[in-house]
Amino acid sequence: MDITTFNFWGKTKYWWIILLAGIILIPSGFWLLFRPVLGYAVISLLFGWGLIVIGILQLVVAGSIDRRVHGWGWWLAGGIIDIFIGFVLVSNLALSELTLPFFFAFVFLYKGLSHIVSSFTMTSTYKYWWMYLINGIFMLIISLLFFFSPLAASYTILFLCSFVFIYWGISLIVFSMDLRPVHAERIENAG
Repeated sequence: MDITTFNFWGKTKYWWIILLAGIILIPSGFWLLFRPVLGYAVISLLFGWGLIVIGILQLVVAGSIDRRVHGWGWWLAGGIIDIFIGFVLVSNLALSELTLPFFFAFVFLYKGLSHIVSSFTMTSTYKYWWMYLINGIFMLIISLLFFFSPLAASYTILFLCSFVFIYWGISLIVFSMDLRPVHAERIENAG
């Protein structure tokens, strides 16, 4: 793998982990949609553990990238923030049920802003840069919904999270295809 091709999100040999995360998010979203009675307590635990796993994966990807390359800090910052919020959600269920809408609001605000910024840096390099722009706008709208409806959050969180998990899973699957490293044989055949 030529690590110097890394541009913001970059090419990585761990692209299959992001694909796997997308595949796991889709059935999780459907389960939440059809099991709302158990959903609120489960969503805080599921989202907490999911953030811990995704944060660890982001740290692994950040550790495999040359520090002089532009953008590796987004992987590192995102991983640290995801792990911290995940541990807060998993460690205290009562606190997480009270503050879960605000955690969701801040997580989606951060993810939305980072996706919008990354989409503009990816325009010349990646075919699916527009998907990150749409994801960023979509996540900003979701964060505003969580900020402005904390009292109605139990049903809002369940249904919005189920749709967000399904959409996010599909987006991760599509985007993981762009993260695959280009092999030397394909470069030679194209040139």
